[in-house]
Amino acid sequence: MEILYFSSGILTVALIYVVVGVFKLRQQVQHLSNGVDDVHRRIDNDVDELYRTLDSRLDKLENRLTKNS
Repeated sequence: MEILYFSSGILTVALIYVVVGVFKLRQQVQHLSNGVDDVHRRIDNDVDELYRTLDSRLDKLENRLTKNS
């Protein structure tokens, strides 16, 4: 009977360890996903800024060309 109690205790501790590990892993994956989303958002913002700058420069060039023509 003592062996049954001992093995039940070991299985309970192992199960608790596994459950805690899964929750920690889930949090890390969610953290990683949020980080990737932030990086994508920053890249999109930088690309938009580059397009705005390029568009502004091209408009200035177009204005100079039309004035000189």
